[in-house]
Amino acid sequence: MSTPKLITMYGSPWSERARWAFAFKGLPYEKENYEPGIDEEKIKKLTGQALVPVLLADGKVIPDSTAILEWLEDARPEPALLPRSEKDRAQVTLWEELMLGVLGPHGRTLIIGRELRINDPEAQRSGKYFAEKYGHSVYMEEQAKLTLRRVLLSLKQTLSGRQYLVGDAFTRADLTTAAMLMLLRPAPEEFFVFPQQVRRIYMDPLADEPAFSPIFAWRDEMYKRHRGEVVKP
Repeated sequence: MSTPKLITMYGSPWSERARWAFAFKGLPYEKENYEPGIDEEKIKKLTGQALVPVLLADGKVIPDSTAILEWLEDARPEPALLPRSEKDRAQVTLWEELMLGVLGPHGRTLIIGRELRINDPEAQRSGKYFAEKYGHSVYMEEQAKLTLRRVLLSLKQTLSGRQYLVGDAFTRADLTTAAMLMLLRPAPEEFFVFPQQVRRIYMDPLADEPAFSPIFAWRDEMYKRHRGEVVKP
């Protein structure tokens, strides 16, 4: 099997999810960086859509982080990222969909809002680009804050007294949740190298609330135990 190529955008938790899964499986890959606004047409021609990560493997083009993780499970079953029981697998899927479909988009909305308001021309350009790409309004920001608070409360209650979200082993539920939480507070520099000017844009006031500190302590522990390497560009 030739070395897979993974097209990713550094700082994107969807891309981080795929990179983490490759690292956990111990499967080498070639990395190609995606530059938003520059490489979009290239990705569209390749996949018919404009989002990363994208995996090129076995003569196939595989967009979408979930499809990439499914390919990984087939290509490298061990160490497993999915539980054996169908019931537990269903729980993993629910957590993945909540993180990817709810926390992710809403967290991104808040980051776009901060970029648009910050007194930094480069950040404002980025904010305008992503606001046009994904849609943005003050109303969307306010709804995002309310939704994210509910998600974090549910996550806190689920993790109370538990080491992992599903069962007694690290799964895709934990990996996905830990990666997506970077939209509210990036993992510490010792785990995830992030420029300070970018890191502060990712920091959301919700993450500073004492009630949610156990969630981010858990996330940092997931990186410490299971990431296997310091994340670098």
